[in-house]
Amino acid sequence: MDDKKKVVENLNSLFSRYSGKEKLENEIEKLQSHLLEMEIDKNRLEKNETNTKKAIAAKQEAEQKLNEADVRIETLTYELEELRNKGTNENSFTLIEEITPSSFEPYIERLASITSGNDPFITAYMTYEQVQANVIQGKLTKYLDQDTLQLLKKINSNTGYALFYDNMKMVCEVIVPPIPITESLVEIAGSFNVGPLTKLLDREMTVCVLAAHAGESLIGITSDKTVFDEDMVIRSSVKAKHTKGGFSQRRFERLRDEDIAHHADKVRSALKDLLASSVVDIDMMFLCGDIVLADHIVDEMNIEIPLMERNIDARIEKHDTDNILRSIFSCRRYRL
Repeated sequence: MDDKKKVVENLNSLFSRYSGKEKLENEIEKLQSHLLEMEIDKNRLEKNETNTKKAIAAKQEAEQKLNEADVRIETLTYELEELRNKGTNENSFTLIEEITPSSFEPYIERLASITSGNDPFITAYMTYEQVQANVIQGKLTKYLDQDTLQLLKKINSNTGYALFYDNMKMVCEVIVPPIPITESLVEIAGSFNVGPLTKLLDREMTVCVLAAHAGESLIGITSDKTVFDEDMVIRSSVKAKHTKGGFSQRRFERLRDEDIAHHADKVRSALKDLLASSVVDIDMMFLCGDIVLADHIVDEMNIEIPLMERNIDARIEKHDTDNILRSIFSCRRYRL
């Protein structure tokens, strides 16, 4: 159908050549013109029920993509304004990356191999409570410059962090571990003290994981932090988000909320059974994915196990659920 092809071609053109609001609005105007032509030809199309359904589906798809484009424009405009207001003179990290469990050992070995004869290296371990209270200012102010102190304030960690700092700034590293640091330390020596961090990450423990998503959640138990000893994926039918607005959206969202509540009940029931059947004590439970949903699931369970929230990319992959463990037990590295 020629009119349908016009819509599809314009949609493809719109999203492949999108480079700004003005251009996008021009493409939207062209698209709306074609949609109007489709309305004019509606009587002719009604003679063929199959084509009519296809035309309506194409129109709905076009409207949805237009709505998404409008939202994207608004988001980009806001982000651009934020960047302008923020300015360009603010200090920032030169590197932020994840250190996976498999790459941590060579990283820590290289760090430990750096030595000096005149004690210029600073090692500091800060607990979550100390980070929140900004204890770093009192302990290390005389050793660190103001730019470094300001960068340390930006690190958001619920497990504390380890700082490895050379006053010649050849090494300026912060490691945020996945497991909470429980003992603080400040040491100035001719090498970095990596022992407490290595001991922390080598700690033997059994953990339970809840990766919550609306309609598809994973629960599992692991004793070696690399593969699940036992895991399961709980799936439910949950409606996709509604984008049209009006009364229909409110009703649709209410039904979606009911679907999510039903899914939460299924996951909660399965999690209770998993914990009850475990023959070993669980040392810690990690919550990831949709943290709000995960919190809702465990809130009504009165779990006495320590809970840790991990803001990670907890995608549930059919043939590789252990990828979530790799993300959970990765360290975050900041280069100052």
